[in-house]
Amino acid sequence: MSNAWNEGYFTDEGYTYGYSREINPVFQRYCLLLRGFATLESTDGHHCELGFGQGVSINIHAAGNPGTYVGTDFHPGQAAHAIGLANDWGSDARLYDDSFEQLLARHDLPQFDSISLHGIWTWVSRDNHKLIVEFVRRHLKPGGHVYISYNCFPGWSPMAPLRQLFSLHDRFASQASARPDQRIDAALQFSEALLAANPNYANSVPGLDAKLQSIKGQNRQYVAHEYFNRDWNCMYFTDVVDALAPAKLDYATTAVPLDTVDPLNLSAEGMDFLEGIEHPVMREQARDYFVNQNFRRDLYVRGANRLSASEHRERMLGTRFVLMQLADSVAGSVTGPAGSATLQADIYGPVLDALADDAYVPKTLRHLLEASPALGYGDVEQAINVLIGMGAVAPCQSEAAEKLAQARCNTLNLQLCRRSLFDHKIQVLASPVTGGGVTVSRFQQLFLISIKQGKTRPADWALLAWGIIGGQGEGLLKNGKALTTAEENIAELTEQAEAFAEQSLVILKALKIV
Repeated sequence: MSNAWNEGYFTDEGYTYGYSREINPVFQRYCLLLRGFATLESTDGHHCELGFGQGVSINIHAAGNPGTYVGTDFHPGQAAHAIGLANDWGSDARLYDDSFEQLLARHDLPQFDSISLHGIWTWVSRDNHKLIVEFVRRHLKPGGHVYISYNCFPGWSPMAPLRQLFSLHDRFASQASARPDQRIDAALQFSEALLAANPNYANSVPGLDAKLQSIKGQNRQYVAHEYFNRDWNCMYFTDVVDALAPAKLDYATTAVPLDTVDPLNLSAEGMDFLEGIEHPVMREQARDYFVNQNFRRDLYVRGANRLSASEHRERMLGTRFVLMQLADSVAGSVTGPAGSATLQADIYGPVLDALADDAYVPKTLRHLLEASPALGYGDVEQAINVLIGMGAVAPCQSEAAEKLAQARCNTLNLQLCRRSLFDHKIQVLASPVTGGGVTVSRFQQLFLISIKQGKTRPADWALLAWGIIGGQGEGLLKNGKALTTAEENIAELTEQAEAFAEQSLVILKALKIV
């Protein structure tokens, strides 16, 4: 292994402050249950995240899920941010800046119910892959699960040479004294010039220039970590299956609920072809060719325990679900690799109405079925699954777990809202209902501060927000145009505050964020 602490990882630019729902143990357990797998669920579980970035997701989940959390990210700046946030809300999460080798050498770690790694598998060396697998082998409970996401072939095949070009330019042609964003821009400009010189590679990959232009418009923090690491191990699905086998892991399913809806993903010919493949690993790999998969979000289990059909149905019926937006704002169609499909009003209408009933409080699948007597179990189950895939609905944890997480979520959310007084980096709050994060913009967090202070009128919320934003010399944009006067900014904030009161508060109350 490299003696440099960063081991070829691009550490000059920190990662983004985003949130990933797939790392939420509640969401992971739902995806496994959907496919008929038994999971470990307790109010004192142990969870681990490897490579937590800025630590937004791990802090959200450490607050939203009962039990304990351990995590590492060997970028010291990112680890410091994550630890600082954890300290702010009094978390007992154990967060480190260990390398995987250092983490593996610890003797004080528990056996974990779940271990998650989002994206980093692609960005670290093969030696680190072995360390990760050994860590899982030692520390995952029997019956526990692993979430792993990674760039994959065949979808990445056209872009892999271009990504290599970015990394090589940064390694050999960039000035060491240049800022990270300057080095990234230089590599992108070099690549653009190379493509303009009409190499045969560009001629063989239609749309390559458009893809490069898209990358140029992306967040530089994301671009740095996605395209500029020295190590970049894009794999086929079966390569990862083989790599994880020494940890006694079996592939279970994806953490993408819409993957279970074949007509959204596959043509009729594709479905017929895959139906003829008996081995599940071969079938899943072949499926990647039909959808041209370039990024996988997978769940593996250690000791797969399949539920009987009756037990699976009973557990599904007992699972609670909650709307994440107003029922009448849910899109009327859904899109997958095979095209778009319209949501049938006679199925989705009653389900959405039932979810919205009683101020949007969570409902079990059993309740939804009873509230929609014209629908069968299969109709309601698939409707809920599609709505979860769309992000309109989320699975909930048990009421017992929710109660244990409530105070911790309140404390974390207060700290996150306080941070919104100074910047807009973290635009997510924690829900004890779902155990996960909910997008709440900076302005909306400022409105929540006003509500916490006892202000009830949206106009007053807007004034507080403008007092903060205007005092920092900032302003709003409307239709791409900067608002220059205080009156214009206050009017826009008031409009947003009124929309927040009418459309968002009822959802945030159901999610027990307010």
